[in-house]
Amino acid sequence: MLLRKRNSLTLLCLVLLTCCQKIDLPVEPDNTGAAGNEEQAASIIGTGEGTKECPYTATDIRSLELSNSEAVWVIGYMVGTARLSMSNAAFSIEADNQSNILLSTDSLCSNADLCVPVELSSAKNKTSFSLPANTGHFRKCLLVKGIPSTYLNRKGLRNISTGLWLDGFDISSVAPEEWGSIIL
Repeated sequence: MLLRKRNSLTLLCLVLLTCCQKIDLPVEPDNTGAAGNEEQAASIIGTGEGTKECPYTATDIRSLELSNSEAVWVIGYMVGTARLSMSNAAFSIEADNQSNILLSTDSLCSNADLCVPVELSSAKNKTSFSLPANTGHFRKCLLVKGIPSTYLNRKGLRNISTGLWLDGFDISSVAPEEWGSIIL
């Protein structure tokens, strides 16, 4: 029964991701000092461009060509961490590795092949995004900006510059026609 429910949730999540409906979510400014960067909110309208408004998903990053060294925005669920390699992936709130997180388009993912590793090299990023420091965000949605690169022998993200936890937002439990009414 649990497997059937998980498969149903996975299918629902994939259907919702392909709908590409508009939702309004607050997004923290980059604080880079650039003129005109005072916008506090962006409309997340789907996947595929790598912008704040239309971020890539973890699935998009897994299929992306890594020839570009520009930072992109990626949305996904923090589902675990991996110590030294993806074969050591841990999908548990008790995981103690602070050097990375695993993002997935499925909040219940426990398959390392469906995850994107995100390197957390700075102390600020470890505090802001690591699983041990953010157990309350386990299996929650995260919008993060970084450079697509090979990490842990997989396509992943490095050099994270900023990110935003999307607390309370769970695309697997919200119907697409309600996305536009959600203000976090």
